[in-house]
Amino acid sequence: MEVHDKRDVLDVRGAVVTNSTFDDVNMSNTRFHNVNLSVATILRANLSNAKVEDVNLSNTHFTNVNMSNVKIENAQVAGMMINGVSLGDLFHAFETAKTAGGN
Repeated sequence: MEVHDKRDVLDVRGAVVTNSTFDDVNMSNTRFHNVNLSVATILRANLSNAKVEDVNLSNTHFTNVNMSNVKIENAQVAGMMINGVSLGDLFHAFETAKTAGGN
C-alpha cells in the first residue's frame, strides 16, 4: 500500500505494517494505542508535548535527544544510564550530598 502526497485521516486497526517507512510525514495529534514499535528506528522526530504512558522502553537507546523539561513519573529505572552514569549512582550521590549539606 502506498500513500503519497495525501492529506487524509487514517484509521488503521488490526493491521500488520512491519518494515514500513514513514518519511516527511506529519503525524501530529495522532494516537498510538496497543502498538508494537520494538526494534523501530525513530530519526529526527518531534515528540514535543507528547504524552507517553504505560510504555515499555526497556533496552532503548536515546542519542542526541533534547529532553528539556521532561517529567518521568512512576517509572522503573533499574539499570538506566544517563551519559554513561547509572541513575542509581546519581540518586545515591544526590542523597549523600543532600545529607552532607544538612538539608
